[in-house]
Amino acid sequence: MVMSKLECVLSTILHEEPDVVPQAIYFMDRMAESKFAPNLSGIKDDLKRAVKYAEFLDHFTISCGGGGFRSKVVETGRDYWIIEWETGARWMIMRRPFSFERRYIHYPVMSEDDLDKLELPDPDDPERYEGIRERVRYFTEKGYFTSCGINGFFSGVWYFLCPFNLWLKGLLLNKPFAMRIIGKLGEFNYKAAKNLLETGVHSIGWVDDLGYNKGMFISPKIYEEIIYPWHRRLIDLAHKHGAFVNMHSHGNINAIFHLLVDAKLDVINPVGPSDNMDLKELKEKFGDRITLQGGISKFIGEMTLDELREHIKDRLSIGSPGGGYILDSEGGIPINMSREKFEFFMECSRRYRRNRP
Repeated sequence: MVMSKLECVLSTILHEEPDVVPQAIYFMDRMAESKFAPNLSGIKDDLKRAVKYAEFLDHFTISCGGGGFRSKVVETGRDYWIIEWETGARWMIMRRPFSFERRYIHYPVMSEDDLDKLELPDPDDPERYEGIRERVRYFTEKGYFTSCGINGFFSGVWYFLCPFNLWLKGLLLNKPFAMRIIGKLGEFNYKAAKNLLETGVHSIGWVDDLGYNKGMFISPKIYEEIIYPWHRRLIDLAHKHGAFVNMHSHGNINAIFHLLVDAKLDVINPVGPSDNMDLKELKEKFGDRITLQGGISKFIGEMTLDELREHIKDRLSIGSPGGGYILDSEGGIPINMSREKFEFFMECSRRYRRNRP
């Protein structure tokens, strides 16, 4: 009997070899999505439209919503729009010729004194989770693994609460401030995750970009002392609910990878080649204890068809033995990829994930 997509994801996380290696490919930005994705606006039912989109990209996981901070558009121009978050943070999104640029223009915490006045929304407000239980049930019945997201812990601070330089300065020189601000965000995240997990969702995820290609933004010691306890706490919470955790972090995080494994993190993404995250080395060291999601280069738009084919085969031959691997990209499908290459990429992916090299 052929495994469902849900069964394939569960199998690979449990380090078994599924019938098909799961996939989690996405588009780099809205411009790439509009270039390659079909127009599904004719499908009025949101749930059916999500399944159709998942079928198009051969996704094995469907997001059912999240418990993170909400946003609204407060101003628009010809080539920009301004987004305001519940925390009071504001972003300007600017349209560029082949991408979008994000600029942070306001934060609620610009000094330590501002932290006393910071008020976050109520994470236990049931209105924030309306419809999620129904979506989880629907997509599960359709044979998909389901996920929900919360704010990151490291990234969430400088996305929504205070400037990046103030956050780094606090982590390095003002531990009481750093502990207070992550405590506020962490408690919100914990309660939001608990509410999401009670819907029966299969996994919780968050974005915590902890570094760049040469290393981390903070020392491993600071990470272990201030950020890591929150990661462990959320992983433990998910496991108590019989769910899994998938953490996203760009950057060279080799220095703390063993800590994530020790915390029993289930899935890490995107294992980026350009960030010096070596799929082969990580598979050999930790492949029996954590699922590696990613490994595909962000430069696939510049590869020839032969290079694309060999790149996909190489990633699968390294990652898939013994389970514990989900095919994904460190940068998504880029706008500079031709339609021919995109269709070839998807064809090769479907073929070799079912007939592993």
